[in-house]
Amino acid sequence: MDNKQTILVAGATGNIGGGAAVSLAKRGAKVVLLGHNLERLEARAKSIRSTLSDTRIEGQDIDIATLVVDFSDMESVRQAAAEAGNRFPMIHGLILSHVALIQNGPNILPNGHEVMFATNVMGPFLFTHLLNETLQESDGLVLHVINPTNMAIDWDDLESIKHHKTNTAYERTKVMHRMIAGELARRYAGKICSVAFNPTFIVDKGDPELAKRWPSGFLGFFWSVLTVLIAKPPAVAGEPIANLFLSYPDRSAINGALFKLDQRVEKPDRAMSDAASAKRLWDELVILTGIPAD
Repeated sequence: MDNKQTILVAGATGNIGGGAAVSLAKRGAKVVLLGHNLERLEARAKSIRSTLSDTRIEGQDIDIATLVVDFSDMESVRQAAAEAGNRFPMIHGLILSHVALIQNGPNILPNGHEVMFATNVMGPFLFTHLLNETLQESDGLVLHVINPTNMAIDWDDLESIKHHKTNTAYERTKVMHRMIAGELARRYAGKICSVAFNPTFIVDKGDPELAKRWPSGFLGFFWSVLTVLIAKPPAVAGEPIANLFLSYPDRSAINGALFKLDQRVEKPDRAMSDAASAKRLWDELVILTGIPAD
C-alpha cells in the first residue's frame, strides 16, 4: 500500500489519535488533524513536526493539515465534511478516536440531543456517511477506536436522557461504536473497509494538561491509578494503527475485523456481530441525523 495516503484523524489532540497521527506522518502519509479547537490543532501539528524533524525519511516532508469540526453540532459536521471533500481530492482513511465523557448529565444541547450521544455517536456517524463516496473512490479504511464494554442499549432511552448515569451513558456510546463498525463493514463490503481497534489503556504521561483531562470524583481517581499502573504510551497504539492503514494492499482481507493493538481478534465480537441490533441503531441514526435512507 502506497504510504502517500490522506488520513483524517478525529480526536487528533488526544492520546490515541495523537499517537496515530505521529506514526502515520512518520511513514509518509498526509495526516489531517480533526478537532473542535483550531489553536489546539495547530499546536499539535507543530508538536508532531518538531517530534519528527530528525526522523523523517530523506526527501520527504512531514505533511500535516488541520480541519475544525464539532461533532456535537451536525451543521459543523456537514460543513467540515464539505470542506474535507473540497480540500482533499482523495481521502484514503478515517480514524474515529474522538470521544467525550461529560459528567453531571444529562447535558442537553440546543439541538435537543444529549452531548455525549451527539459527540460520540451521531456526529461521527454523519461525518462518515458524508465522506462515504469519497472513501469508496480510494478503497478507504474507516477505523473505529473502541473498548470492549458490553453495556446494554436501552432502546427506549437511546441517548440516556431519562435515566442518566455518566459511566453507563458513556459505555453505551462505546458499544454503539462496535455496532456501527460491524454494520458499516456489512453494508459496504467491497467498497470501503471498516475495522474496530481496541487500543487498551493509552495515556501520554508527559502531557502537561493530563490532570485537567480526568473526570472528577472516584472515576478520575480510578483512571489516575490505572495510568500509573498499566497505561501505555501513545506509540503503542499509533504504530499498529499505521500498520493497518499502510500494510494491507487488499483491505477487504480485514473488513469487519476487530484488532487489539497489533493482534487480530479471531473470536467474534458480540456487538459487531449483532446484525439485527446494529441495523436498528443504524436506522435510528439515519433518522436522527436527517440523512437519506439507503
